[in-house]
Amino acid sequence: MKRVFSVTAASLLLFAAGPSLAAGFRIVEQDNAAQSMAHAVTAGVSDASAVYYNPAAMTELGAYAAKVGVQVIDPKTDFAGSGANAGFSSRSTANTSYAVPNLYMVKNLGDSGVAVGLGLFSNFGLGTTWSIEGPFRYVATDSQLSTSTVTVNVAKKLGDMLSLAVGLDYLTARGKLDSMYPFAFFEPGAADGYLNLRGTGSGFGFNAAALLRPADSVRVGLAYRSRIKTTLSGDLELQNLPGTLAPLMGAGSVAGADYKTSSSLDITFPDIVTFGVAVKVTEALSVEGGIDYTLWSTYDKQTVKNDRPLLLPNGVAVIPAEQTTRKDWKDTLAVRVGGAYALSPATTLRAGYYFDPTPVPEETFDPRMPDATRNGLCLGVGYKATDRFSVDFAYAYIWSDTRTVNNEVGANTRSSVDGDYQNKAQVYGLSFGYAM
Repeated sequence: MKRVFSVTAASLLLFAAGPSLAAGFRIVEQDNAAQSMAHAVTAGVSDASAVYYNPAAMTELGAYAAKVGVQVIDPKTDFAGSGANAGFSSRSTANTSYAVPNLYMVKNLGDSGVAVGLGLFSNFGLGTTWSIEGPFRYVATDSQLSTSTVTVNVAKKLGDMLSLAVGLDYLTARGKLDSMYPFAFFEPGAADGYLNLRGTGSGFGFNAAALLRPADSVRVGLAYRSRIKTTLSGDLELQNLPGTLAPLMGAGSVAGADYKTSSSLDITFPDIVTFGVAVKVTEALSVEGGIDYTLWSTYDKQTVKNDRPLLLPNGVAVIPAEQTTRKDWKDTLAVRVGGAYALSPATTLRAGYYFDPTPVPEETFDPRMPDATRNGLCLGVGYKATDRFSVDFAYAYIWSDTRTVNNEVGANTRSSVDGDYQNKAQVYGLSFGYAM
Protein backbone atom coordinates (compact mmCIF):
# COMPACT_ATOMS: atom_id res chain seq x y z
CA MET A 1 0.00 0.00 0.00
CA LYS A 2 2.85 2.42 0.75
CA ARG A 3 4.16 2.13 -2.81
CA VAL A 4 0.69 2.64 -4.26
CA PHE A 5 0.25 6.17 -3.01
CA SER A 6 3.81 7.44 -3.24
CA VAL A 7 3.84 6.61 -6.95
CA THR A 8 0.46 8.30 -7.39
CA ALA A 9 1.75 11.55 -5.92
CA ALA A 10 4.91 11.46 -7.98
CA SER A 11 3.14 10.75 -11.25
CA LEU A 12 1.26 14.02 -10.95
CA LEU A 13 4.44 16.07 -10.93
CA LEU A 14 6.13 14.79 -14.05
CA PHE A 15 6.36 17.06 -17.08
CA ALA A 16 5.49 14.73 -19.91
CA ALA A 17 2.89 16.22 -22.20
CA GLY A 18 2.11 19.08 -24.47
CA PRO A 19 0.44 20.82 -27.34
CA SER A 20 3.95 20.50 -28.71
CA LEU A 21 4.17 19.42 -32.32
CA ALA A 22 7.69 18.12 -32.18
CA ALA A 23 8.73 15.04 -30.25
CA GLY A 24 8.18 15.10 -26.49
CA PHE A 25 7.09 18.47 -25.09
CA ARG A 26 9.04 20.59 -27.56
CA ILE A 27 7.36 23.29 -29.68
CA VAL A 28 8.99 23.90 -33.08
CA GLU A 29 6.45 26.49 -34.23
CA GLN A 30 8.55 29.66 -33.93
CA ASP A 31 7.83 31.51 -37.19
CA ASN A 32 5.37 31.22 -40.07
CA ALA A 33 7.69 31.48 -43.07
CA ALA A 34 9.65 28.66 -41.43
CA GLN A 35 6.48 26.81 -40.44
CA SER A 36 5.32 26.64 -44.05
CA MET A 37 8.66 25.00 -44.97
CA ALA A 38 8.44 22.43 -42.14
CA HIS A 39 11.12 24.45 -40.27
CA ALA A 40 13.77 23.36 -42.78
CA VAL A 41 15.42 26.79 -42.61
CA THR A 42 18.61 26.35 -40.56
CA ALA A 43 20.67 27.32 -43.61
CA GLY A 44 18.22 29.40 -45.62
CA VAL A 45 16.48 31.60 -43.04
CA SER A 46 16.44 35.15 -44.41
CA ASP A 47 14.48 37.28 -41.95
CA ALA A 48 14.54 38.24 -38.26
CA SER A 49 13.52 34.73 -37.16
CA ALA A 50 17.20 33.89 -37.70
CA VAL A 51 17.45 34.85 -34.00
CA TYR A 52 15.84 31.47 -33.26
CA TYR A 53 16.68 29.22 -36.24
CA ASN A 54 20.31 30.25 -36.89
CA PRO A 55 21.65 33.44 -35.27
CA ALA A 56 24.71 33.38 -37.55
CA ALA A 57 22.37 34.26 -40.43
CA MET A 58 21.67 37.63 -38.79
CA THR A 59 24.74 38.94 -40.63
CA GLU A 60 22.89 38.32 -43.93
CA LEU A 61 20.10 40.78 -43.12
CA GLY A 62 19.91 44.51 -43.72
CA ALA A 63 20.53 47.33 -41.28
CA TYR A 64 17.48 46.44 -39.21
CA ALA A 65 14.89 43.65 -39.21
CA ALA A 66 11.99 42.73 -36.97
CA LYS A 67 9.25 40.14 -36.98
CA VAL A 68 6.24 39.36 -34.80
CA GLY A 69 3.88 36.43 -35.17
CA VAL A 70 1.65 33.85 -33.59
CA GLN A 71 0.81 30.21 -34.22
CA VAL A 72 -2.52 28.81 -33.04
CA ILE A 73 -2.20 25.10 -32.28
CA ASP A 74 -5.34 22.95 -32.20
CA PRO A 75 -4.32 19.47 -30.96
CA LYS A 76 -6.40 16.39 -30.20
CA THR A 77 -5.68 12.87 -28.95
CA ASP A 78 -8.19 10.05 -29.40
CA PHE A 79 -8.10 7.06 -27.05
CA ALA A 80 -9.72 3.62 -27.32
CA GLY A 81 -9.19 1.31 -24.35
CA SER A 82 -7.90 -2.24 -24.44
CA GLY A 83 -7.16 -4.86 -21.81
CA ALA A 84 -8.31 -3.52 -18.44
CA ASN A 85 -9.65 -0.44 -20.28
CA ALA A 86 -11.67 -2.38 -22.85
CA GLY A 87 -14.90 -0.84 -21.55
CA PHE A 88 -13.74 2.62 -22.54
CA SER A 89 -14.37 2.48 -26.27
CA SER A 90 -13.75 6.11 -27.20
CA ARG A 91 -12.25 9.02 -25.25
CA SER A 92 -10.58 12.23 -26.40
CA THR A 93 -8.72 15.13 -24.88
CA ALA A 94 -10.71 18.33 -24.40
CA ASN A 95 -10.94 20.66 -27.39
CA THR A 96 -8.46 23.38 -26.41
CA SER A 97 -6.42 25.64 -28.68
CA TYR A 98 -3.10 27.24 -27.74
CA ALA A 99 -1.58 30.47 -29.01
CA VAL A 100 2.23 30.54 -29.32
CA PRO A 101 3.57 34.07 -29.94
CA ASN A 102 7.08 35.10 -30.98
CA LEU A 103 9.04 38.32 -31.48
CA TYR A 104 12.45 38.88 -33.08
CA MET A 105 14.62 41.96 -33.67
CA VAL A 106 18.01 42.21 -35.43
CA LYS A 107 20.39 45.14 -35.78
CA ASN A 108 23.48 45.08 -38.01
CA LEU A 109 26.25 47.39 -36.78
CA GLY A 110 27.36 49.14 -39.94
CA ASP A 111 30.39 47.79 -41.81
CA SER A 112 31.75 45.91 -38.79
CA GLY A 113 30.21 42.60 -39.86
CA VAL A 114 28.61 42.36 -36.41
CA ALA A 115 24.90 41.83 -35.83
CA VAL A 116 22.97 41.66 -32.57
CA GLY A 117 19.59 40.04 -32.04
CA LEU A 118 16.85 39.78 -29.44
CA GLY A 119 14.13 37.13 -29.39
CA LEU A 120 11.13 36.12 -27.32
CA PHE A 121 9.57 32.71 -27.94
CA SER A 122 8.20 29.54 -26.35
CA ASN A 123 9.88 26.33 -27.52
CA PHE A 124 8.56 23.93 -24.87
CA GLY A 125 5.01 23.38 -23.63
CA LEU A 126 2.31 20.92 -22.67
CA GLY A 127 -1.45 20.85 -22.75
CA THR A 128 -3.64 17.76 -22.32
CA THR A 129 -6.97 17.56 -20.53
CA TRP A 130 -8.65 14.21 -19.87
CA SER A 131 -11.94 13.51 -18.12
CA ILE A 132 -11.93 13.35 -14.30
CA GLU A 133 -14.02 10.17 -14.71
CA GLY A 134 -11.74 8.46 -17.24
CA PRO A 135 -9.90 5.12 -16.88
CA PHE A 136 -6.55 6.74 -16.01
CA ARG A 137 -7.81 9.64 -13.90
CA TYR A 138 -5.41 8.64 -11.10
CA VAL A 139 -2.51 9.05 -13.54
CA ALA A 140 -3.47 12.28 -15.32
CA THR A 141 -6.36 14.66 -15.85
CA ASP A 142 -5.22 18.23 -16.62
CA SER A 143 -1.59 18.93 -17.61
CA GLN A 144 -0.41 22.39 -18.65
CA LEU A 145 3.07 23.82 -19.06
CA SER A 146 3.91 27.20 -20.53
CA THR A 147 7.44 28.48 -21.10
CA SER A 148 8.91 31.75 -22.27
CA THR A 149 12.49 32.19 -23.45
CA VAL A 150 14.35 35.46 -23.93
CA THR A 151 17.48 35.18 -26.06
CA VAL A 152 20.22 37.69 -26.84
CA ASN A 153 22.65 36.87 -29.67
CA VAL A 154 25.77 38.33 -31.27
CA ALA A 155 26.94 37.28 -34.75
CA LYS A 156 30.13 38.08 -36.64
CA LYS A 157 30.81 37.75 -40.35
CA LEU A 158 34.29 36.30 -40.96
CA GLY A 159 34.93 37.00 -44.62
CA ASP A 160 32.60 36.16 -47.47
CA MET A 161 32.08 32.50 -46.61
CA LEU A 162 31.54 32.18 -42.86
CA SER A 163 29.49 33.72 -40.06
CA LEU A 164 29.49 32.62 -36.41
CA ALA A 165 27.16 33.48 -33.53
CA VAL A 166 26.79 32.94 -29.79
CA GLY A 167 23.97 33.83 -27.45
CA LEU A 168 22.41 33.56 -24.00
CA ASP A 169 18.96 32.10 -23.26
CA TYR A 170 16.81 32.69 -20.18
CA LEU A 171 13.79 30.41 -19.79
CA THR A 172 10.88 30.73 -17.36
CA ALA A 173 8.32 27.97 -16.87
CA ARG A 174 4.90 27.73 -15.25
CA GLY A 175 3.16 24.40 -14.68
CA LYS A 176 -0.24 23.07 -13.69
CA LEU A 177 -0.49 19.29 -13.30
CA ASP A 178 -3.57 17.56 -11.90
CA SER A 179 -5.00 14.10 -11.31
CA MET A 180 -7.66 12.45 -9.18
CA TYR A 181 -6.78 10.67 -5.93
CA PRO A 182 -8.28 7.24 -4.96
CA PHE A 183 -9.35 7.81 -1.36
CA ALA A 184 -11.45 4.64 -1.58
CA PHE A 185 -8.24 2.72 -0.82
CA PHE A 186 -8.40 4.15 2.70
CA GLU A 187 -12.13 4.54 3.19
CA PRO A 188 -14.38 2.28 1.08
CA GLY A 189 -16.95 4.30 -0.80
CA ALA A 190 -15.10 7.59 -0.34
CA ALA A 191 -15.23 10.04 -3.24
CA ASP A 192 -12.08 10.71 -5.21
CA GLY A 193 -9.86 13.57 -4.11
CA TYR A 194 -8.13 16.15 -6.27
CA LEU A 195 -4.33 16.22 -6.46
CA ASN A 196 -3.03 19.51 -7.88
CA LEU A 197 0.39 21.02 -8.49
CA ARG A 198 1.12 24.66 -9.29
CA GLY A 199 4.71 25.81 -9.71
CA THR A 200 7.20 28.04 -11.49
CA GLY A 201 10.89 27.85 -12.32
CA SER A 202 13.61 29.37 -14.48
CA GLY A 203 17.09 28.72 -15.80
CA PHE A 204 19.86 29.89 -18.13
CA GLY A 205 21.32 28.29 -21.24
CA PHE A 206 23.36 29.30 -24.27
CA ASN A 207 23.31 28.89 -28.02
CA ALA A 208 25.84 28.88 -30.84
CA ALA A 209 25.54 28.80 -34.62
CA ALA A 210 27.45 28.84 -37.89
CA LEU A 211 26.56 29.71 -41.48
CA LEU A 212 28.80 28.64 -44.37
CA ARG A 213 28.46 29.99 -47.94
CA PRO A 214 30.59 27.63 -50.10
CA ALA A 215 28.97 28.90 -53.32
CA ASP A 216 26.59 31.64 -54.39
CA SER A 217 23.69 29.18 -54.60
CA VAL A 218 24.49 27.05 -51.54
CA ARG A 219 24.31 27.75 -47.82
CA VAL A 220 25.07 25.35 -44.97
CA GLY A 221 23.79 26.00 -41.46
CA LEU A 222 24.46 24.51 -38.05
CA ALA A 223 22.82 25.62 -34.79
CA TYR A 224 23.00 24.42 -31.20
CA ARG A 225 20.80 25.35 -28.24
CA SER A 226 21.96 24.04 -24.86
CA ARG A 227 19.99 22.20 -22.22
CA ILE A 228 18.46 24.36 -19.51
CA LYS A 229 18.16 23.03 -15.97
CA THR A 230 15.32 24.37 -13.86
CA THR A 231 13.71 23.66 -10.52
CA LEU A 232 9.95 23.95 -10.54
CA SER A 233 8.86 25.17 -7.09
CA GLY A 234 5.33 25.59 -5.85
CA ASP A 235 2.55 23.90 -3.90
CA LEU A 236 1.10 20.42 -4.00
CA GLU A 237 -2.49 20.30 -2.77
CA LEU A 238 -4.64 17.28 -1.97
CA GLN A 239 -8.30 18.28 -1.70
CA ASN A 240 -11.40 16.76 -0.18
CA LEU A 241 -9.86 14.35 2.36
CA PRO A 242 -12.39 11.81 3.69
CA GLY A 243 -13.16 11.51 7.41
CA THR A 244 -10.64 8.71 7.92
CA LEU A 245 -7.74 10.91 6.82
CA ALA A 246 -8.91 14.32 8.06
CA PRO A 247 -7.35 13.85 11.57
CA LEU A 248 -3.93 13.72 9.90
CA MET A 249 -4.37 17.44 9.22
CA GLY A 250 -4.47 18.24 12.93
CA ALA A 251 -6.97 18.67 15.73
CA GLY A 252 -10.37 19.88 14.65
CA SER A 253 -10.02 18.86 11.01
CA VAL A 254 -13.13 17.32 9.44
CA ALA A 255 -14.05 15.48 6.28
CA GLY A 256 -13.54 17.65 3.22
CA ALA A 257 -10.36 19.26 4.55
CA ASP A 258 -7.47 20.03 2.18
CA TYR A 259 -3.76 19.29 2.54
CA LYS A 260 -1.02 21.48 1.09
CA THR A 261 2.76 21.30 1.06
CA SER A 262 5.60 23.12 -0.68
CA SER A 263 7.01 20.92 -3.44
CA SER A 264 9.79 20.96 -5.99
CA LEU A 265 11.16 18.94 -8.87
CA ASP A 266 14.13 19.34 -11.16
CA ILE A 267 13.55 19.30 -14.89
CA THR A 268 16.08 19.58 -17.71
CA PHE A 269 14.95 20.98 -21.04
CA PRO A 270 17.05 19.15 -23.65
CA ASP A 271 19.90 20.18 -25.95
CA ILE A 272 18.86 20.75 -29.58
CA VAL A 273 21.13 20.51 -32.63
CA THR A 274 19.95 21.43 -36.14
CA PHE A 275 21.73 21.15 -39.47
CA GLY A 276 20.59 22.15 -42.94
CA VAL A 277 21.71 22.68 -46.53
CA ALA A 278 19.87 25.22 -48.67
CA VAL A 279 20.20 25.38 -52.46
CA LYS A 280 18.95 28.10 -54.78
CA VAL A 281 17.92 25.93 -57.75
CA THR A 282 16.75 28.81 -59.94
CA GLU A 283 16.08 32.49 -59.43
CA ALA A 284 12.55 31.56 -58.34
CA LEU A 285 13.03 28.20 -56.57
CA SER A 286 15.00 27.38 -53.41
CA VAL A 287 14.94 24.14 -51.42
CA GLU A 288 16.39 22.97 -48.11
CA GLY A 289 16.86 19.68 -46.35
CA GLY A 290 17.81 19.31 -42.72
CA ILE A 291 18.00 17.20 -39.61
CA ASP A 292 17.03 18.05 -36.08
CA TYR A 293 18.59 16.15 -33.14
CA THR A 294 17.06 16.48 -29.66
CA LEU A 295 18.84 14.98 -26.64
CA TRP A 296 15.75 13.71 -24.83
CA SER A 297 17.94 11.25 -22.90
CA THR A 298 18.35 14.11 -20.39
CA TYR A 299 14.80 13.17 -19.30
CA ASP A 300 15.73 9.84 -17.71
CA LYS A 301 14.00 10.26 -14.36
CA GLN A 302 12.16 12.76 -12.20
CA THR A 303 12.54 13.23 -8.46
CA VAL A 304 9.76 14.96 -6.56
CA LYS A 305 10.42 16.46 -3.13
CA ASN A 306 7.68 17.49 -0.70
CA ASP A 307 8.55 19.60 2.33
CA ARG A 308 5.76 18.16 4.48
CA PRO A 309 4.93 14.50 3.75
CA LEU A 310 1.51 13.14 4.70
CA LEU A 311 1.78 9.79 6.49
CA LEU A 312 -0.71 7.44 8.13
CA PRO A 313 0.02 6.33 11.71
CA ASN A 314 1.23 2.97 10.33
CA GLY A 315 3.79 4.72 8.10
CA VAL A 316 1.93 4.41 4.80
CA ALA A 317 2.71 7.47 2.67
CA VAL A 318 -0.30 9.32 1.31
CA ILE A 319 2.10 12.06 0.11
CA PRO A 320 5.77 10.93 0.35
CA ALA A 321 8.74 13.13 1.21
CA GLU A 322 10.53 12.10 -1.98
CA GLN A 323 9.79 9.89 -4.95
CA THR A 324 11.83 9.11 -8.07
CA THR A 325 10.10 7.82 -11.20
CA ARG A 326 11.87 6.35 -14.21
CA LYS A 327 11.25 7.96 -17.66
CA ASP A 328 14.15 6.75 -19.88
CA TRP A 329 13.34 8.90 -22.93
CA LYS A 330 15.51 8.43 -26.02
CA ASP A 331 17.35 10.92 -28.21
CA THR A 332 15.55 11.59 -31.51
CA LEU A 333 16.53 12.59 -35.04
CA ALA A 334 13.88 14.41 -37.08
CA VAL A 335 14.12 14.93 -40.85
CA ARG A 336 12.78 18.09 -42.53
CA VAL A 337 12.49 19.19 -46.17
CA GLY A 338 11.04 22.41 -47.53
CA GLY A 339 10.91 24.63 -50.56
CA ALA A 340 9.96 28.15 -51.60
CA TYR A 341 8.89 29.38 -55.04
CA ALA A 342 8.73 33.08 -55.93
CA LEU A 343 5.51 33.33 -57.92
CA SER A 344 6.15 37.05 -58.41
CA PRO A 345 8.41 39.68 -56.86
CA ALA A 346 5.79 40.14 -54.14
CA THR A 347 4.42 36.61 -53.60
CA THR A 348 6.24 33.46 -52.46
CA LEU A 349 4.66 30.02 -52.14
CA ARG A 350 6.12 27.56 -49.62
CA ALA A 351 5.66 23.91 -48.66
CA GLY A 352 7.39 21.29 -46.54
CA TYR A 353 7.23 17.94 -44.80
CA TYR A 354 8.81 16.54 -41.64
CA PHE A 355 9.15 13.19 -39.90
CA ASP A 356 9.70 13.35 -36.14
CA PRO A 357 10.16 10.13 -34.10
CA THR A 358 8.88 9.87 -30.54
CA PRO A 359 11.38 9.76 -27.66
CA VAL A 360 8.92 8.01 -25.32
CA PRO A 361 9.43 4.25 -24.76
CA GLU A 362 6.36 2.10 -24.29
CA GLU A 363 7.40 1.10 -20.75
CA THR A 364 7.03 4.66 -19.43
CA PHE A 365 4.34 6.02 -21.78
CA ASP A 366 1.54 7.82 -19.94
CA PRO A 367 -1.39 10.01 -21.03
CA ARG A 368 0.24 13.22 -19.81
CA MET A 369 2.40 12.80 -22.91
CA PRO A 370 0.45 10.61 -25.35
CA ASP A 371 3.38 10.87 -27.71
CA ALA A 372 3.85 9.03 -31.00
CA THR A 373 5.98 9.47 -34.09
CA ARG A 374 4.71 12.50 -35.99
CA ASN A 375 4.35 13.45 -39.63
CA GLY A 376 3.81 17.07 -40.63
CA LEU A 377 2.60 18.52 -43.93
CA CYS A 378 3.06 22.30 -44.15
CA LEU A 379 1.93 25.00 -46.59
CA GLY A 380 2.13 28.77 -46.68
CA VAL A 381 2.42 31.98 -48.59
CA GLY A 382 4.49 35.12 -48.09
CA TYR A 383 3.52 38.53 -49.41
CA LYS A 384 5.81 41.53 -49.59
CA ALA A 385 3.44 44.45 -49.21
CA THR A 386 6.18 47.09 -49.68
CA ASP A 387 9.96 47.16 -49.83
CA ARG A 388 9.99 47.05 -46.02
CA PHE A 389 6.82 45.28 -44.87
CA SER A 390 5.93 41.61 -45.35
CA VAL A 391 3.24 39.16 -44.23
CA ASP A 392 3.53 35.36 -43.88
CA PHE A 393 0.67 32.91 -43.47
CA ALA A 394 1.19 29.22 -42.67
CA TYR A 395 -0.91 26.12 -42.20
CA ALA A 396 0.21 22.69 -41.00
CA TYR A 397 -1.50 19.36 -40.50
CA ILE A 398 0.29 17.01 -38.10
CA TRP A 399 -0.68 13.40 -37.54
CA SER A 400 0.59 10.18 -36.02
CA ASP A 401 -0.17 6.54 -36.62
CA THR A 402 -2.14 4.77 -33.91
CA ARG A 403 0.09 3.87 -30.98
CA THR A 404 -0.93 0.76 -29.02
CA VAL A 405 0.19 0.83 -25.40
CA ASN A 406 0.43 -2.10 -23.00
CA ASN A 407 2.49 -1.27 -19.93
CA GLU A 408 2.38 -1.13 -16.14
CA VAL A 409 1.90 2.63 -15.75
CA GLY A 410 -1.03 3.14 -13.40
CA ALA A 411 -0.89 -0.40 -12.00
CA ASN A 412 0.07 0.85 -8.53
CA THR A 413 -3.25 2.67 -8.35
CA ARG A 414 -5.14 -0.32 -9.76
CA SER A 415 -5.72 1.59 -12.98
CA SER A 416 -4.38 1.22 -16.49
CA VAL A 417 -3.30 3.39 -19.42
CA ASP A 418 -3.52 0.50 -21.91
CA GLY A 419 -5.17 1.24 -25.24
CA ASP A 420 -4.78 2.84 -28.63
CA TYR A 421 -3.76 6.51 -28.90
CA GLN A 422 -3.86 8.63 -32.04
CA ASN A 423 -2.73 12.27 -32.27
CA LYS A 424 -3.58 14.93 -34.78
CA ALA A 425 -3.34 18.71 -34.86
CA GLN A 426 -3.83 21.71 -37.07
CA VAL A 427 -1.68 24.83 -36.85
CA TYR A 428 -2.56 28.25 -38.25
CA GLY A 429 -0.10 31.12 -38.16
CA LEU A 430 0.36 34.74 -39.17
CA SER A 431 3.53 36.86 -39.01
CA PHE A 432 4.38 40.46 -39.86
CA GLY A 433 7.92 41.44 -40.82
CA TYR A 434 9.88 44.65 -41.27
CA ALA A 435 13.29 45.10 -42.85
CA MET A 436 15.45 47.99 -43.99
